[in-house]
Amino acid sequence: MNAPEPSDPVSYGVRAANLLEEACRLAPGSANAPQLEVVRVLALDIGRQLDALAGLTREEVTPDVLAEAALCCADLANLAACNAPDLPPDAAPHAAEAARLAAGAVGALGPMVEAGSGDPGTEHAGNLLRDMRSAAWRAGFAARLVEGPSGKGPSD
Repeated sequence: MNAPEPSDPVSYGVRAANLLEEACRLAPGSANAPQLEVVRVLALDIGRQLDALAGLTREEVTPDVLAEAALCCADLANLAACNAPDLPPDAAPHAAEAARLAAGAVGALGPMVEAGSGDPGTEHAGNLLRDMRSAAWRAGFAARLVEGPSGKGPSD
């Protein structure tokens, strides 16, 4: 079996950004419209960053690039999870799915960074691995937030 292309998990992050942007766009008359507009713009910005990373050639993809993508996806997962409760019931599932998808991307990127980071005793590799642990923790937290105590999403 072939290893997944680095762009695959990054493209999941792009999809998550699009889902969150769409969820915020579905809530123009919401009482939280100004806040959700900021979230929408942030999701677009993160999506553009991830799209640029997904477009890199295989030779351009380094563990640093993958770690950057994971950090972006973790930010996106948290942005989606923290704002899902403020969305109308028809839009909240999009944000919850965005959080889960972004968290999954982080999970897929982690082993790729670990495999390519080199000697974990070096400062650079140690920093990359710390970044990945941080991204994984934050993305996992976001995924747990949207699952809630019942194991279902906020509006399931």
